[in-house]
Amino acid sequence: VEKLASASIIQSPTIRDAMVKVDRANYAVSRSGAYNDNPQLIGYGQTISAPHMHAHALEVLLPALVERAHDYPEDDLNILDVGCGSGYLTACFGRMVDRDGEGPIPPLVKGKVYGIDVFPELVSFTTSNINKEDGDLFDSGTIQLKVGDGWVGLPEASPFHAIHVGAAAATCPEHLMMQLAVGGVMVCPVGPDGGFQNLYRIEKIKDSQTY
Repeated sequence: VEKLASASIIQSPTIRDAMVKVDRANYAVSRSGAYNDNPQLIGYGQTISAPHMHAHALEVLLPALVERAHDYPEDDLNILDVGCGSGYLTACFGRMVDRDGEGPIPPLVKGKVYGIDVFPELVSFTTSNINKEDGDLFDSGTIQLKVGDGWVGLPEASPFHAIHVGAAAATCPEHLMMQLAVGGVMVCPVGPDGGFQNLYRIEKIKDSQTY
């Protein structure tokens, strides 16, 4: 985490603190190499992304969360993590919105983080991993996990102020875009599986479907 901060990949103290609090080794299959800046296999053809990718996604999404929290301090923040995998980024989101002290998100503003994955085994893996040292995020109701098709999303829990998509989509996922709140931002890799992909930042700018 400190190397990512020194390289300015992590710029926000809120993100630095969250990534320090959530021990990546608890979310990897093996502790060996858990802190290396590269993806790690977690089974079922899935990986936990490299730390720099997690940090970048959080940096892209944080401004929308901060703006929402300051404009509507009486409302909870609502976050969706699609393809939660081993649960690392889900837990980081949880630490960002369930916190005390100084920071750009007012400490009285709380939030809900929904993690969804199509593999029941990975949802169980995420549950086990979070319970190692971050189980208070379950106790407080900050994190909820669901088994389901991430491309469908969670319309019953929408709208979301931030959506992170861990798997590449062939095209921009419209079902998820429709679940963004006005001012909400989604980060999603788009491109062919195994081919060249771009990381898209998608923001909903009006009540109508304008992105």
